Amino acid sequence: MAYAQALELLDDARGIVGRVDQQGLLAFRVAEQVDVVVVGAHGEARELVHGLSLQTPTLPSPASGGGKFQTMRAVAKKRRIGMHMRTGRGLDKAVETIKALQLGTVQIFTGNPSAWRSAPVDAQATALFKKSLEELDVQPAMSHAMYLINLASPNPNFQKKSREALRAELERAEAYGCQYVVTHVGSHMGDGAQAGIDRVVATLDDVLSRAGGSAMVLLETSAGGGAYVGAKFDDLAQILGRLPQHAQRLGVTFDTAHAYASGYDDAGTDGMRNTLDQLTSIIPAQRVRACHCNDTTVTLGGKADRHVNIGKGNIGLDGFRTLLNYEPLAHSAFVLETPGEEMLEGRENLDALRSLL
Repeated sequence: MAYAQALELLDDARGIVGRVDQQGLLAFRVAEQVDVVVVGAHGEARELVHGLSLQTPTLPSPASGGGKFQTMRAVAKKRRIGMHMRTGRGLDKAVETIKALQLGTVQIFTGNPSAWRSAPVDAQATALFKKSLEELDVQPAMSHAMYLINLASPNPNFQKKSREALRAELERAEAYGCQYVVTHVGSHMGDGAQAGIDRVVATLDDVLSRAGGSAMVLLETSAGGGAYVGAKFDDLAQILGRLPQHAQRLGVTFDTAHAYASGYDDAGTDGMRNTLDQLTSIIPAQRVRACHCNDTTVTLGGKADRHVNIGKGNIGLDGFRTLLNYEPLAHSAFVLETPGEEMLEGRENLDALRSLL
């Protein structure tokens, strides 16, 4: 395909924002995103990539020689990166922050995470929020279920409350425009891991059989404290394997800090690669729909849930670089759950992750 013909592929573009002669990369600004044409040495269009987040402030210069191709590959690598967003100030304020930070994905609480009862859904506000997510192409969006849920509990009353809370959260998530609901699996309370897993399977079968909509449940890897289920990848694989009838609505969230705390050494380049290879050999990569990107100062296998900012803990920048560039999980949403203010530490953590691509 000729160079001029390549331009016709982007007839909806709103102006060229960068060009590298007739070899290298063309970028077009389309709303808050970029479409990229990778152009070969003889003017042929080798690749067209749509809808990249506008994360690279400058494009390579014609004089940059071979280096421009390395930059080109980095820009053309699409990853959905975002953060857990507060909504207590109002959904309209959350949308403003999402715009300002140019998030590609987002996680929220739809209610009080520490109470069984949540305020009723504001239909008008959630409809506007859902529309905004669609217009901004923030996907997937996900909610984090309340912390009280314990799918593995041997207590019948607690089990009932957990089932109803998760079912309700799936329905609330639909109203907010969330495709995923992340939940902690819970604790078997000393009753034994297998007994706990059996209860988790029964609970999820019941919930997913009754819940309306199409939002998926994502089981989060645990830090392993107490009698928690889900610290081992095999636990989650068993749960998924025993619920084939719900395969379209059940997946996994890999939490980097929890994995390290539970004994998986995902620090640095080799540690993260080995951990991810182990994860995807036990759980199909396509079932891992989200990754919580959190550094940690907990000792390896320390079984404590403690998040710190990216590059400030044991996992380190090399570990997160390996995660973001691990192709089997390229489809996943990468979500920060780090401490601090969204527009301060949050922005710094986003910039840190984006710089690793």
